[in-house]
Amino acid sequence: MRIPHAVLGLLFLAFLASPPLAVANPGHVLNLDARSFDAAVKEHAFVAVEFYAPWCGHCKRLEPEWAKAAEVLAANAKKTREPPIVLARMDAANQANSKIAADFGVKAFPTIKIFRNGEADTEDGEDYAGPRHADGIVEHLTKLAGPSVTSLTTKQESKTFVEKDPVVVLGYFPRGGDGDAFEAYLKVARRFNAYARGIGLEVNFGHVSDPDLLPEKNDLPTPVDDDGAPTVYVYRKFEERVVRMDAPATEKNIDDFVERHSLPRVAELDKEPTARSVLRRVFEAPGPKVIALVDYEDEEETKGIKLALDDIARRRDARAKFVVGDAKKNDVAMKFFGVTHDFLPALVLHDRDSEKKYVLPQASPGDIASWLGKYDRGALEPSVRSERPPLSNDGRAVKIVVASTFDEMVLDAGKDVFIEFYAPWCNHCKALAPIYQNVGEAFEDDDDVTIAKFDAVNNDVPDKRFVVKGYPALYYYDASEDEVVQYKGDRSEKDMIRFVRARLKRHQVKDEL
Repeated sequence: MRIPHAVLGLLFLAFLASPPLAVANPGHVLNLDARSFDAAVKEHAFVAVEFYAPWCGHCKRLEPEWAKAAEVLAANAKKTREPPIVLARMDAANQANSKIAADFGVKAFPTIKIFRNGEADTEDGEDYAGPRHADGIVEHLTKLAGPSVTSLTTKQESKTFVEKDPVVVLGYFPRGGDGDAFEAYLKVARRFNAYARGIGLEVNFGHVSDPDLLPEKNDLPTPVDDDGAPTVYVYRKFEERVVRMDAPATEKNIDDFVERHSLPRVAELDKEPTARSVLRRVFEAPGPKVIALVDYEDEEETKGIKLALDDIARRRDARAKFVVGDAKKNDVAMKFFGVTHDFLPALVLHDRDSEKKYVLPQASPGDIASWLGKYDRGALEPSVRSERPPLSNDGRAVKIVVASTFDEMVLDAGKDVFIEFYAPWCNHCKALAPIYQNVGEAFEDDDDVTIAKFDAVNNDVPDKRFVVKGYPALYYYDASEDEVVQYKGDRSEKDMIRFVRARLKRHQVKDEL
């Protein structure tokens, strides 16, 4: 916690200097800042904090929905007399609040974090991935604030529980809701569903204390003794029906086990609604993604690739996620990874940590394991998707940069670069275009800086220091320091010009010193 522990002799002074209380606006939303954050979180059992920026369009759209949801939640708490679910906001673009935002990994706006039981350490903030409209916010947060694990006390309850969903997790705890193993199970259930509920892939967690209540005993991998150790099962409607965790019931083991077995070893790249929710979790999970793009009309080839992937998925680190899809039905994936039909069957590896992509064209089942081995050893060269550069940037106030010219025009240019990462379809980018053009014209004759733009949809961003999670994203590259600075100010012509001039002035001061 950031709140210091005052010694007894300083209690009175600490009271006089205590941080101000958070201010509630008429919509019941707490307005937090760096001074009131810890006190507000400590005071309430369940707080959802929206980290926003005043200039952010998405934040402006969320604001009335957030206020309406707060009002409904406050009214619900009054009716039920349950502890309230509290909604709060913090201006993360304000310099005074930036450290708290950075501590909780806020890199895009709005970012929503959930805090429980008065804990505000960096590892305690749960990501909110739920709806952004008032009714959905209320429903989602009410679920998250409720019990994470269902207690099952009859055979019929257990039977119904494992049959109703494609995937459920069922824990056996001889001591019931007691002990370290059960506490670890609760933490995993809460953390897992804080994310999964938001994308429509809630996985229900249940528990029994009597082994006779475990359903479908014929499908259990091994029998359970009355005095057996706590363990966890995943019941699925794909692959093996029931999978048992054989490791000790620690938080890490349970988390790894559920993450590994709650998804198919090889997911289908399918456009069906049920498949989309699974795929979203696959692609947003940490770790590399291995995607096979195949012509499904060639049944023998498709079967061979699928069997090879399934065999490899059984043996590899659970962090790697495997996906297979029909190339003819997945034009967007083909374009994103830079795969053409003459590459088929193609294997693509997307490393989320580095944002690098690797492509194996005309893959055969026997090639896959050795190719992935080269990736493990760092012996693969990444594939960079790039548009063709313009024949010339002469006469352009805003220079066009593509992936293949990024090093030459940005990192190795020997001067500073202010660069916009945009999407051709983005309305915010279109609105910014004439303003940004004026910024380019203001520095057109300045030899110390380049004003540039980069289509981040049709080009891979070659340097992971430029984090592009929304459009437009603006960065300043300081050539003398090899430093990347995100521009978070107002997107007006005046403010952007002032920002660039201030960065250039820093060089002049250093040179004079």
